Amino acid sequence: MTVNSRVAIITGASQGIGAAIARRLAKDGLDLALADLEGAQPALAKLVAELNAGGGKAIAVTCDVRSKEDVDALVEKAAAELGRVDVMIANAGIAPVGPFLDVSVETMDNLHAVNVRGVFLCYQAAARQMIKQGGGGKLIAACSTAGWQGYPGFSMYSATKFAVRSLNQSAAKELGRHNITCNVYCPSPVDTQMWTDIDKTLSAQLGGQQGAITEARLKVTPMGRLVQATDVANLVSFLVGPDSNFISGESIVVSGADSVA
Repeated sequence: MTVNSRVAIITGASQGIGAAIARRLAKDGLDLALADLEGAQPALAKLVAELNAGGGKAIAVTCDVRSKEDVDALVEKAAAELGRVDVMIANAGIAPVGPFLDVSVETMDNLHAVNVRGVFLCYQAAARQMIKQGGGGKLIAACSTAGWQGYPGFSMYSATKFAVRSLNQSAAKELGRHNITCNVYCPSPVDTQMWTDIDKTLSAQLGGQQGAITEARLKVTPMGRLVQATDVANLVSFLVGPDSNFISGESIVVSGADSVA
């Protein structure tokens, strides 16, 4: 570990937004503990190798954010192998979509377990480590413009993202005295595999071809494109850095004016 290096944990780091954040924070000079599910470990290992080959310091950790034991072990491993924990980015999330009347209890429960309990467990475990070591820290989580407004087909997903915003605001008020900030990023649709899967499902439900939902969005999006994962990573870089030290409890939209909260 380099002298005075800061350490960030990123969940859901093997692809999409999580991988983009990892690359940006490695460029910013942070050491990284990158976490994802067992099935994502091959992709995560490639990312870790890429970052280490570029002069960074990264480790891979298997973690299911639904499990308190896994999340606690993730934070413990990051602190033990990298020296400390300065940043927690609770990025892991899922987004099954479909008509409200067709949502099963099982789908609702799993959405909540990943998107809400996962953030809660990550914030709690990281905050305890930050308080123990002193010096404050940064807690950051994945939200969405669906955390500001409900959309057809996204009822339970949207409900979880509203919950993340509330959890973040409350945590910010409680943890501020420890010099720990809490913020969430709220992108509109991001050009990742997750959005491709959503587009395929919703387009089919509306009787259209894959891509129909994206095409419709682009026609009304002011800047004419979807959010890129790097757009989100750029915001996270700012939130991780010192210029955001007095910004806390915020839910920041990244949408190119597509959805202005």
